[in-house]
Amino acid sequence: MYDVFVSTTGQQGLEQAQALSPELILLDVVMPGLSGFDVCRQLKQNDHTQPIPIIFVTAQDTVNQQTEGFELGAVDYITKPIEEAILKARVQTHTRLYQQTLQLESLAATDPLTGLANRRRFDETMLSEIDHCHREQACLSLLIIDIDDFKAYNDGYGHGKGDDCLVHVARNLEACVRRATDLVSRLGGEEFGIILTGTDQSGAQAVATQILEIFNKQRYVHDYASQHNYLTVSIGIVTTAFSQITDYMPDERILVDCADAALYRAKRNGRNRYACSIWPEDQG
Repeated sequence: MYDVFVSTTGQQGLEQAQALSPELILLDVVMPGLSGFDVCRQLKQNDHTQPIPIIFVTAQDTVNQQTEGFELGAVDYITKPIEEAILKARVQTHTRLYQQTLQLESLAATDPLTGLANRRRFDETMLSEIDHCHREQACLSLLIIDIDDFKAYNDGYGHGKGDDCLVHVARNLEACVRRATDLVSRLGGEEFGIILTGTDQSGAQAVATQILEIFNKQRYVHDYASQHNYLTVSIGIVTTAFSQITDYMPDERILVDCADAALYRAKRNGRNRYACSIWPEDQG
C-alpha cells in the first residue's frame, strides 16, 4: 500500500516533494506552468529531493524526449496508454531499490558498535550545518567529548568491557541531546562529537553540564581512573556566531581544532569538566 499525493501543476509538485520527501515521483511532461522536464531538473538540483527516483509517465514518446528525461536524472519512462500491471511492477521495483539505497547509506554512515553517526556522517553534517547557519546568520556549537582514562579502563577490564563502556557513553550522550536537528556521533576510539545547530555558547554549556552531571550521578565503576573510581568525561566546546562573521568563513577542520584545543584545556585543568572557545574571538 502506498500513500499517494497528487499535484496538478509543476510548482505544486515541487513544493510537495520538498515537504513530503516521497519515495517515488510519477511525473508527466506536459503540465500547466513548469513542464515535467523543468520540474525534474529542479528536483535534481536540490540536495533534499535529488535522490528521489522519478518516473516520467507521459504521451510524449519520441526518442529525443525520452533521452532528455533520462539525461535529467529520471530512472524510468513510461508512455501512455498505461498498462496498470507494468506501472505497478515498475513502481514496486524503483521504491524497493530506493529503500535499499537508503538502508545502505544509513549503514555506511553509522558506527557499528554504538549505533551513533560515524565520522563520515559527522564530517558531512558539519559542512552542511556550517553552510546552513551561515545562510541563516545563526549560531553553531560543537562539543568534542573524550572519556577520561579510557586506555586504563581498556587495559584493566579488557576490550569487551571497553566496548560496553563505549556503548554506555553513547546512550548517555543521546539522552542529553533530543532535538532532531542535532547530531551525536562517535569520531573514533573514545572520542565523540555533538553538533548543536542554532545553539549559542550558553546553550552548549547547558548540554555539557547535563552530560557531566549524568556521569557523576551514575558513578559507572572505573577502578583504574586517575582521579575518581568512576567513569567521567571531559568536553571541549567551540561556538561560532555567523551573524558576527563578515570576512572569513570557518571550515570544519578549524572548528574541530578549536574544540579539540578546548578539550585539551579541560583535561589539563583536571578532567571531568568542560572548557569553551569562541571562533574567531579566541584565535590569534
